[in-house]
Amino acid sequence: MKQLILKGIFLLVGLILMEGLVACQSAGNASSAVQTYLDARLQSDVNRMINLSCPEWEAQARIEASTFKAMKARIEGLSCEENGAAGSYTLVACQGKIVTTYQGETREWNLSEHQFKLILDDGEWRMCGYE
Repeated sequence: MKQLILKGIFLLVGLILMEGLVACQSAGNASSAVQTYLDARLQSDVNRMINLSCPEWEAQARIEASTFKAMKARIEGLSCEENGAAGSYTLVACQGKIVTTYQGETREWNLSEHQFKLILDDGEWRMCGYE
């Protein structure tokens, strides 16, 4: 009887741990969400940017989607990592730059000038602005 109870406890603990792992995997991480958002921005993919945004950021995502539309844009040296919190937001700091070319003129946008604010919403990281 004692062994049966112990097996039941181990089974229950195992199920709880597996449920936690599944939740973590579905949420991904905030850093990769920023990279996905930036990729959508370079492609001027407004629908994808909105899907990656929290409701308060959707209007700004529409504006940002158009900023590089007429330019050749690429990212160089991108790396992002979680860098603390601000209220309910997770902050993500990135290194690297966006390089744009328009009518022969090249411009660089340093990604380390601000941090990205994200929130975990229904198991998905959402872009909510800059810090």
